[in-house]
Amino acid sequence: MSKISIPVLFLIYLFFAGCQNIPVYPEKPSISFGSVFFRDESPTDFIYLTLNFKDGDGDLGLSSTDILNSPFTELIDSSGIQIRNPNRFNIFPVLYRKEGNEYLAVPGGGFDGIFPRLRSTEEKGPIEGSILYKLPSINFFGEDSSIAKIKVFIQDRALNKSNVIETPPFPVIY
Repeated sequence: MSKISIPVLFLIYLFFAGCQNIPVYPEKPSISFGSVFFRDESPTDFIYLTLNFKDGDGDLGLSSTDILNSPFTELIDSSGIQIRNPNRFNIFPVLYRKEGNEYLAVPGGGFDGIFPRLRSTEEKGPIEGSILYKLPSINFFGEDSSIAKIKVFIQDRALNKSNVIETPPFPVIY
């Protein structure tokens, strides 16, 4: 073999090694269960929820600037009273407590929240990874221990809602 063949083969190898298949995901985000656990961290307790996500255009997360603009801003009615704007949030967990043989939604909830932008630029393209979200409470169920689970979905900046997932049951022990 001549000296030219080895560099040519090396360049061909680099070309194919550098080729990556860019995944194609729908623009509507999708989530799957990662993990969930409770931790008593007096005075505040936390449920740590990890979600795996995929999104076709990468528009997940809200910045502090985003929430100052429509459709994420707070809504005020004509009498000056603030109206809850669900678009102000991008993660929507509902906590359930086991009562006998069924799970009942914990009244009051209030666990909707915001996770930050997952891409710092406006670049469009597929994105995947995981989100760790902490649900805080003074006492989730008073001083009682119990079994809980969570149903949750996320929303992107185009207001596309993901699928709803449900965690397996987990203990909340004081």
